[in-house]
Amino acid sequence: MLMNAAQPPQRRMVPVYKQKRFGSEWTYALLGVILGICAPIGQILLRMATDAAVRRAPLEEIRSALDFYGYQLVGTCIVLGVAGLAAGRRAERLRRAEEFYHSLSERDSLTGLLNGRAFEDRYARVMGRAARLSQPVSMMIIDVDGLKEINDLHGHAAGNAALRHVASVIDQVKRSEDAAARWGGDEFAILLEGGDASAAERVGEAIVSRLRLTPLVIGRQRRPVTVTIGIATARDHFDRDVLFAAADRALYEGKSAGRNRIETEILPP
Repeated sequence: MLMNAAQPPQRRMVPVYKQKRFGSEWTYALLGVILGICAPIGQILLRMATDAAVRRAPLEEIRSALDFYGYQLVGTCIVLGVAGLAAGRRAERLRRAEEFYHSLSERDSLTGLLNGRAFEDRYARVMGRAARLSQPVSMMIIDVDGLKEINDLHGHAAGNAALRHVASVIDQVKRSEDAAARWGGDEFAILLEGGDASAAERVGEAIVSRLRLTPLVIGRQRRPVTVTIGIATARDHFDRDVLFAAADRALYEGKSAGRNRIETEILPP
């Protein structure tokens, strides 16, 4: 598999929904039908309240005006059911639009991964649960090696293609429950809730391996894209700055040792 930098930029946006749901629009339609059923019942109750003869013999009233009540029942059920369906479809469109724009506010426009603000929100929730449950948390900071060189030699379109390529690999190999974000110009972050150091290292090794097999094509050149990954794992240190600082230290050690490698720091209890 090759990633061609010459291709026009394509933005990866994670779909807000994957399939049409059988839900609110039909609920509105059902409510309309129920209201339609209530129409002739209300008419009979009104007649009973205002006419003593109808109170004494309500069944006779229904039999004598059966066509009227039947027409009222069918007509109001159809009208209110259709109106309810239309209102439900409009409400569903508004809900989907709200979810779509909410997703836009959480996603990085270039890569489709979480942006920094959304990642910070997810991080706070994960650390709170980890503290309550005393479960491990791992942070991965991933730096794209040589991105400045790609930009300088081949232009920013190639650099953006490299970022999208790395983001796509991250999205493919991370665990479904992990949160992945573009954390800076050439950095990404992955938060593994309940993931210990070995789990984080498996994800890191999968990223490095996948990138090794999928070089970036720039013109007629095939350029491998490599990353350096710093991992920090904690079970008792749930302060944001402590875990981030440890992952940053591990990343710095990896870059100092030659890049294209994984370094791990396990915080002591």
